[in-house]
Order: sequence, then structure tokens, then C-alpha cells
Amino acid sequence: MSDAITDFFTAWSVEDETARTAQLDSCLSDTVFYADPRTDAPVTDPTALKDYVGMFSKMAPGMPVTVANISKTLEFTRATVQFGAGDQAQLGQYIIEADAAGKLTRIIGFVGLGAPE
Repeated sequence: MSDAITDFFTAWSVEDETARTAQLDSCLSDTVFYADPRTDAPVTDPTALKDYVGMFSKMAPGMPVTVANISKTLEFTRATVQFGAGDQAQLGQYIIEADAAGKLTRIIGFVGLGAPE
């Protein structure tokens, strides 16, 4: 599943729509649930999720998106993702589930690393 996770997040920086869509198709299940602090409601349609990722690619063209760390507990994966580089970098954490084929089905994102206040 870690390849699917890496493919999903690196697709965010792919500017070419055809290439980005193909990359997302390779790692997303036909049934998805996606939520992050910028979504008004969960995204439950794969096409809508591809559009959401495409919107990011258009708003931040060329911004690198990388998976900084992956850890697992049972069937759940936590991915720490870095958006941007240098002083402008932001980190987020995602809890992810996949189907039996390793395609992503549930992706729930949080801003930052959850540091104590």
C-alpha cells in the first residue's frame, strides 16, 4: 500500500491532467472517502477526488508534495506528508485504508503533526 500512498500524494504535483489522472487511477479504489480540513464535506466519488487534486495542482503548480513518513497499525496507515519545500513547507498527517488489492479507499487528513498546545 505504501506505493499507492506515495503515488497518490506525488500526483498532487503533476501538472499534466492526463498524467495526473492516470497516476490517481492506479492507486484509488472505485469506492473512496476523502476528507481534509479544506473539504466542506467528505469526497466520496473518485472523479470528484481527482478534480480536487487537480485543483491543488492548478493553484500551486510545481509545488513538491512528498510522503515524509509512513507507519502502520493493523490495517491502518498513517502518512506524514510534506507540501512545499524549505520555509514554505507545511506538514500534514493522513490516516489511510486500502482494499485487498492495495488501492486506497479511505483518506482522512489533518493539518500539522498534532503537537501539544
